[in-house]
Amino acid sequence: MKHWLRMSGEQIVKIASSFSLLLVFATLGFSTDYREIEKKLQTTHSPEQVLQALEGHYDDIEKDQELITAVDDLANDFSTEGMNRIKELVSLRAAAQPPVDSSAKTQVQQIKSSPLYRDSGVGEQSNWLDGALKRLKDLIPKREINAPRTALPSPGLFSQILIPIVWGLLAVAIIVFGYFGIKHFQWKKALRRKAKAVLEDDEPERTLDEWLAIADEYSLQGKFREAVRALYLACLLKFDEAGVARFIRGETNWEHLSRIRSSGRLPNGLDFTPATKAFDRIWYGFHVQGNEDVESFRVWYQEVRDRLQENAA
Repeated sequence: MKHWLRMSGEQIVKIASSFSLLLVFATLGFSTDYREIEKKLQTTHSPEQVLQALEGHYDDIEKDQELITAVDDLANDFSTEGMNRIKELVSLRAAAQPPVDSSAKTQVQQIKSSPLYRDSGVGEQSNWLDGALKRLKDLIPKREINAPRTALPSPGLFSQILIPIVWGLLAVAIIVFGYFGIKHFQWKKALRRKAKAVLEDDEPERTLDEWLAIADEYSLQGKFREAVRALYLACLLKFDEAGVARFIRGETNWEHLSRIRSSGRLPNGLDFTPATKAFDRIWYGFHVQGNEDVESFRVWYQEVRDRLQENAA
C-alpha cells in the first residue's frame, strides 16, 4: 500500500490514460466492419467459400441475431439461397454503416500522442503535484496565526482514492471480456457441430463390405441412425475404391463431398450432395424418421456403385 501512496500524480494520470485507451480499443473491437466483410464476400461463389470468408468474423457478428441465424442455416443446408441471403444482409449493413475512421480512432491517436502516455523518463520519486503545492505554498505570505493550523490535502489521499477505482474498472473490463469470450466459444461450438470427422479417431479400420454388414445389423436392431452412417461410409469407401476421391478418416462429410465433386473421375450426372445433406440432418441433427432413412441410403449406395461400375467399363 505504501508503494501506491508514493505513486506520483504523473504515473496516476498515465494509468488512467492507459485504461482509457483500453476502453477505446474495446469499443473498436466490438464494432463490426461490414464493409470489410462485404469486400471478402464479393469474391465468393459457393456456400463453402462464404463460410470460409466469415471464419474470421464470428466475433464481430455474434450480436447480429439475424445474420447469425442466416449463417447457421447456411451451415446446415449449404443452399444458394442461404448464400445470397447472407450477402444481402451484409450489403445492407455495410451501406448503413458510418465510415470506420470515426471518433474512436481519433481518441486513440489523441491518447497515444499525449506526453503523459509516453515515458517521460521521470523517476518514481518525482511528483509534479508535490512541486505544484510547494510553489503555491511559497506564494502565500507567511504570517503567525494563532488559530489551529489546517494541513494541506496530501497527494497520497488522491492516489489512495483513484487507484482502487482504476483497478476496479479494469476488473470489470476483464469480466466483461471473459463473458463475451465464453459466450462466443459456446455459439461457435454449436455452429460447427459438423466439424467433427465422420470417422472417430478411436474407431478401427473397416472395409467396405464390413460397413455394409454393420449397416444390416444396425437396421435389424432398430438403430437406424447408426445404419445410415454405416451406409454413408460405405459410399465414401466406394468412391475411394473407384479412384474418385481418397477416403481420409480425419475429414468431415462436407470435406469429402468437396473433393468428390471436384474430382475429374466423377461420372457425369452423379450428384452426392443430397445424400450428404441427408446424412448431416440424420447423423448430426438427430432427425431420424426410421427405416425409410436406411432404405434411402441403400438406394444411394446402389446408385453410386452402379454409376461407378458403368464409368469404369
